[in-house]
Amino acid sequence: MKNKILKCIAVLCALACAVSIAQIIRIEHQYKVGEKAYNDLALNLVTLSAADDFTAPGDGSGAPIDVNFELLKQMNAEAVGWLYSPGTAINYPVVQSDDNSYYLKHLYNDQKNSSGAIFMDALNNPDMTDANTVIYGHNMKNGSMFASLQNYSDPAYLREHPVIYYMTANKDYRIDVFAAYPEVSAAEAYTINFDSEPTYAGFLQRLWAKSEVAADVPMTTNDNIATLVTCTGYNDDRYVIQGKITPIN
Repeated sequence: MKNKILKCIAVLCALACAVSIAQIIRIEHQYKVGEKAYNDLALNLVTLSAADDFTAPGDGSGAPIDVNFELLKQMNAEAVGWLYSPGTAINYPVVQSDDNSYYLKHLYNDQKNSSGAIFMDALNNPDMTDANTVIYGHNMKNGSMFASLQNYSDPAYLREHPVIYYMTANKDYRIDVFAAYPEVSAAEAYTINFDSEPTYAGFLQRLWAKSEVAADVPMTTNDNIATLVTCTGYNDDRYVIQGKITPIN
């Protein structure tokens, strides 16, 4: 009897191991599929407009890349913009659905994939006119999507990557990063609009106070901000970076 029990345990352990290996292989395959899909998209839709490589920050007169939004919209009518951070992996379309769950598990082309997509909060106006535009993305173990956001906890990284660019079919913007910090999932940081100027001013002051880094970005309550959000891997904690939005054309 004892030998039978040991054999059953051994079989169960082997099955559990096989299932775990199969899950790992499936996840790695999805990572590769997702990464290739976004790399191919960037190669087909993105061209340099101010430099000869993707790491150049531009000369300050406009966005460093041009995006073929006409073709992007043909691929997905829910595409609202493109996010680009020079010298990082962030070079992605931004999509927006009527909820904040669909693109957690679907690529920009609607293919089901755990890599998901970079997506704007369903409650935001896609024209960047809200006080706070919130954009989400996964923290992928292969360094893709929004994995690099946590690097902003290092002041040196902020100095090297102070600006993120956001392009749309009608206008381009620069996002000057001024705050970076860990946050819980249902947090004040995701507030989109405010009922008064003093309320918004207090909100901005609390962001600066929570930030792990300091940046010299002059701001007033007339400025709008962007909030980029990713997971940390710990419970419902998130890592948040925020920057001042400035039109550049």
